[in-house]
Amino acid sequence: MSEPAVPDAPTTAYTAFLGAQQGEPSAAACERWADEHAGDPEEARALVDAGWLTSRSGNGEAALALFQRAAACDGEYHLDAHIGIVDQLYALDRTAEAEHAQAELRARLDAEPAESAQLRVIADMVEVLSEAGRYERALEWCQAGLDRLAAGDGNPQAAEYRHRLLIDRSFLRGELGIELDEDDLAAEEEANASLAQFREELLEALSRKPALDVPEDGEAFDGIVLRWVREDFATVRARWPESTTVYGDDYDTYAQRLQREARAYSDAGAAHVRIVSATLAEFEEYARQQGRDASVADTRRAFGEWYAMTGHPGRVLLWPPARNGPCWCDSGRKYKKCCGAPAKN
Repeated sequence: MSEPAVPDAPTTAYTAFLGAQQGEPSAAACERWADEHAGDPEEARALVDAGWLTSRSGNGEAALALFQRAAACDGEYHLDAHIGIVDQLYALDRTAEAEHAQAELRARLDAEPAESAQLRVIADMVEVLSEAGRYERALEWCQAGLDRLAAGDGNPQAAEYRHRLLIDRSFLRGELGIELDEDDLAAEEEANASLAQFREELLEALSRKPALDVPEDGEAFDGIVLRWVREDFATVRARWPESTTVYGDDYDTYAQRLQREARAYSDAGAAHVRIVSATLAEFEEYARQQGRDASVADTRRAFGEWYAMTGHPGRVLLWPPARNGPCWCDSGRKYKKCCGAPAKN
């Protein structure tokens, strides 16, 4: 039986603005949109986006101010603003204020009827707290989300959120030295099975890539992961719509996929794993010069291998980076608090 058709999300003024951008918008552009559309239902969303984009540049105080503006707005996305506030307060070492902010958000959620948006907020708060090393707090939020799901709120994504929260809970309980229960062990087993399947698929793909010269006798090889830069992500997805199932709908999902791919290369025996950060323009120029079809996946793979071997300082990085060094995904955060965060691995 085929899956039921999912209706397209309605176009809003803000989504139209995002669609008109060439690549990822700037923090200034998002803030300017919010200024020009004060009172719009998505004013908070634009400010939240501006806040996260500003956070990447390392300006925590400015990011915090944007999140605080968003929290004062009406509409669904003011809840997401509180996540950003907590994240920035922890990043700025304002721990007492961060604790107070998350307690306020939890009280607000507990006082309101359960809605789909709340599960998204809870799951995101678990991630923020885990990355900040606040495992006990993260576990409390995780359990709160699972309790809401057990109570049932008719959320069509309930199974997805339950799966995500159970995996998070298993990790957090393990880090805190709490004995895992049957649900934790089942989530851990499912996650391990998923990773094992991913590794098998990767090894099968590697065996069909002679350019990587994967020897049958187990000799080590180099693993190369091609990463499209953030600014080109929207254009890349529009260029190859079929890539959505691989890349995901947003850059964070895409980065997590690449993190898993890099880890799978390492586990498969790669002597070195290199992440190649390239632009779409560079790829198109390569395809033109080499006389290759830019629309096929083999050309993208060949481009990544060629790019890694032709010397591009600062654009070909060994994986994993230092835990306290900048993350390879250009988020502006330390690796250990971004793609290297335990909850994502």
